[in-house]
Amino acid sequence: MNKVHYWLLLKIAEMPKVFIYGIGLVIALALMLGAIVTAVWLDQSRIAQRHDTALRIFQSVTAEGVDLLNQLAGQDDLNCSDRGLVSLNAHLLGTRYLREIGLLDHERRLICSTSLGLLSVPIKGNYPVQITRSGVEMLVNVPLTMAGKKQAATIIQRPRVNVVISPFATDDLYTSSDVVWLSTTDGLFVLHTRVDSKKIPRMKARAERLTSSRFLWRGLSYELVSMTPGLDVVLQTQRSLLNIARQDLLLLALFAGTLLIAVLTVGTITPYVLRLSGLVKRIGFLCDDAHLMLLYQPVFDLQTMRPMGCEVLARLKEKDKIWSPDQMIPAIVDAELERRFDHAVMRKAIRELAVHFPRREEGKFSIALNCFPKSIDANRLVPLLKNALQASERDDFEICIEVTEHSLSSELIGDVQQLKSQGFLIAVDDFGTGYSNLKSVTQLSPDLLKIDGSFVYELEGDTVRSNLIPEIVRIAIAVNAQTVAEGIEKMEQVELLRAEGVRYGQGYALGRPMDVAAFVVFMTSFQ
Repeated sequence: MNKVHYWLLLKIAEMPKVFIYGIGLVIALALMLGAIVTAVWLDQSRIAQRHDTALRIFQSVTAEGVDLLNQLAGQDDLNCSDRGLVSLNAHLLGTRYLREIGLLDHERRLICSTSLGLLSVPIKGNYPVQITRSGVEMLVNVPLTMAGKKQAATIIQRPRVNVVISPFATDDLYTSSDVVWLSTTDGLFVLHTRVDSKKIPRMKARAERLTSSRFLWRGLSYELVSMTPGLDVVLQTQRSLLNIARQDLLLLALFAGTLLIAVLTVGTITPYVLRLSGLVKRIGFLCDDAHLMLLYQPVFDLQTMRPMGCEVLARLKEKDKIWSPDQMIPAIVDAELERRFDHAVMRKAIRELAVHFPRREEGKFSIALNCFPKSIDANRLVPLLKNALQASERDDFEICIEVTEHSLSSELIGDVQQLKSQGFLIAVDDFGTGYSNLKSVTQLSPDLLKIDGSFVYELEGDTVRSNLIPEIVRIAIAVNAQTVAEGIEKMEQVELLRAEGVRYGQGYALGRPMDVAAFVVFMTSFQ
């Protein structure tokens, strides 16, 4: 889980804009999907309601037609006389969806009807009879003249009699869907269609596979097939998102709202993502051996010009990125990981030098370790350092703990004195840049005062800062400490510092910070 967490934070740091706009895009897509689903659901609900209404009408129409046919088929006195036609009209007036009744001879020819009266010549229409699954005989799209208009009529018939369904009823049915199917004994038959004839075979194949109403997604469109058990009609409608968007202002409004929310989301999450991309969020994963890169800068005895120790300088390596102190230290402090970082550096430095650095035949080799003020805790440092030294099996190492001058406080005195009592050296780093006085330095009783490099830089210019070096040397003598000059960049500065009584020095002129392999080679040259 920690590895996944770190990987995610690292990716955010590498591509913050991708995450910001990616989250905005994901939210936009999610909201758009929600808008589409909502719009489709509302549209489907409207279509389904239209289908249900049409199915109920068809059920009523067929039920009314079949009931009337059953009544008429049971009468033996049906005839085309004036009185017989009046009787048929009386039956017709009691219906809602039927407009005409006709009588047929034994060859199924029309011999009279309530609208045409007695025909001089029987009419035999060559229209195929569709027998529905429930056994109803129907003729569809039969051209008739009704109310002075030619219309395609639907007829239900039985031997000797038929009824014509009102075109108004069939119009409501036909406008309810893209395809209206009649369920016959031979399969589905097209009653009416509003789609390209090329689509009919595939739509028919899909509808015939179903046994109940079904909603189906088909790419960027959907298809609704509605049917009722026992009813001989199937309704099928296809709707594309484009059509819905054109006809439904709600979908356009939802899309506009989605884009607005996505823009607001990007603005809201940007500061949060940028904070996540900061080093402080990952620093906890970097304070370990795998990411620590230690450099060793030699410290020279200016009298003999031989190295007597080194200062350990820590960097953090994250993939191909090297984090410098001015970048990583604020992150470590903000994350309150000072103690964890310092302990990791101490353990790795002692172990690394113990493995690679040759044992000294004479004298101790001083290892200077920088510490954050929070890390100066003798109860933790003493066992940590002693265990590390014991594990290294080196008795020629001498550990020096460096504390910066501006961090000096009365709270550190007890811990520093305890460290000194256990044989560890204490150095005050960057001396001269803070506000400590002789009293606080005396209480601390350091072994070394490290002169800040800014004093050394101005040494040849005879400036006010360079003139403070003799004063620092006198303070060191007063507290029984030695001085170490930092930032020596010219050999001429070595002579001047030696003349001022400075005992030790370090800087690019003497030796740059090096990894352990290069440091060992460098130190070997002085043997």
